[in-house]
Amino acid sequence: MFGKERGNRGAVTQRGNPVMRTWRALVIGPTPPPIGGDTISTQRLLASRYWKEFGIGPVHLNTSAGGPVRIGERLGLRDILRGARILVHVFSRLSRIDVVLLWANSRFLCTIGVPIIAMGRLARRPVVVKIFGAFLAERLRTLRGPWRRVVIGALGNAAFVFPQTESMTDELVQELGLPRERVICLPNFLPDAALEGTHRGRRFGGKCIFIGQIKREKGVFDIMEALAGRRDFTCDLYGPVLDRDRAEFLEGIDGTPNIHYRGVAPPGDVQRIVGEYDLLLLPTYHIGEGYPAVILEAFAAGVPVVATGWKSIPDLVADGERGIIVPVRSPGAIREALQRIGRDEALYESMSRNAFEYARRYSERIVVRGILLERVRGLLDGSGRRA
Repeated sequence: MFGKERGNRGAVTQRGNPVMRTWRALVIGPTPPPIGGDTISTQRLLASRYWKEFGIGPVHLNTSAGGPVRIGERLGLRDILRGARILVHVFSRLSRIDVVLLWANSRFLCTIGVPIIAMGRLARRPVVVKIFGAFLAERLRTLRGPWRRVVIGALGNAAFVFPQTESMTDELVQELGLPRERVICLPNFLPDAALEGTHRGRRFGGKCIFIGQIKREKGVFDIMEALAGRRDFTCDLYGPVLDRDRAEFLEGIDGTPNIHYRGVAPPGDVQRIVGEYDLLLLPTYHIGEGYPAVILEAFAAGVPVVATGWKSIPDLVADGERGIIVPVRSPGAIREALQRIGRDEALYESMSRNAFEYARRYSERIVVRGILLERVRGLLDGSGRRA
C-alpha cells in the first residue's frame, strides 16, 4: 500500500562519487497562529540548526487551527474536517518519508494521533511522539472502555514517547506500563543563541511582568488582586486575551492603575522583553501546564519567577533558589512573596544568578541535539531500531 523503498537512504553515486542524501522526517505539529507554548515549540524545532548535522530534512505538516486561542473540549464540524484533511496529508506523504515526528497535545494525541501512529506502523515508518503539557495521564483516566486501550496501545507502538516533564514520564511508565527505555523526558528548550552572553547584576525595583494566555487559569486575576492599591509594585501583562474572560479582564485593568496590558509579545522578542523587568509572575493553575517555556526565557535573562506550586513548576523554580513558589489562587501569598524579595536584596541577586545558570540546561544543543535527534538518527540508521 505504501511501498517499502525509501530511496533517500545512504549513499548513491553521481559520476562515480558518493553523494549522501538526507533522511526525510515528517514533522506533524502546530505553528502560530495562535501563539502558544506548543506552536512556538514546534516552530523552534523546525528552525533548529541540528537537523543538517544529523542528515535529516524536516518536512512540516501544520496542525494548527489558526485564529484566536480556544478553550473547551467539544469537537465541531470544522475540527472533524481539519482532522480528516490532516490524515489525508499524512497518508499521501508516508511513502516519501523515513520517520514521523508527531508533536501533539493530549487531545490531539487521543483523537487524530491514534490513526497517525497506526498508519506509520502499517507503512513501517517509525513514529516518535512528543506530548505537550502534562495532562495526558489525567485525560487517559477519563477515557472509558475500548478507546482507552486503543490509545495506550498506540503509544506502545510508538518508537519513542517524549513527555514534557519527569513526573509525566513516570506516570506513563508506572501507570500505563510503557517501557522505560522508550519513554524519555523532552522538556521545552531555548535556542542556543538565546543563551549567549554573561550574567549581569540585577536589583529588584518592583517591576513585574506576566506573559502567557490572558485567562483566569493562568492567574491573571490573582495578579490584579495581589497588586491592587500598591505603589511599590507594577505589572505589565502580555498575551492573547481569551474571549471568555475579555470583559472582566479589561474592567480589572481599568480599576488597577499599576497594571497595564501591553498586547501580544512577538515570540522572538519574549526573552528581550522579560529582561527589561525585575520579576516574572506566573500564578498559573492551567490544567495542561508542563514546563512553561516563558519561565526558561525569564531564567535566560536572569529574571527570577514567582509562580504557583502547580504540576511540575516547582521542579523548575526550586523555591528560594530561582524564584518563590506560592499556593494556587492565593493573591495574598503573591503579595507577600514580592514584599519578601523587596526586603532581601541578597536573595534576589542569588535567585537571578541561579536562574541564569540553570537556563543553560535547556539549550537547543542539549535537548534537540542530545535527546531528540540522537535517538531519531538511531532509528534511521538501525542502531536504535526496535526489534
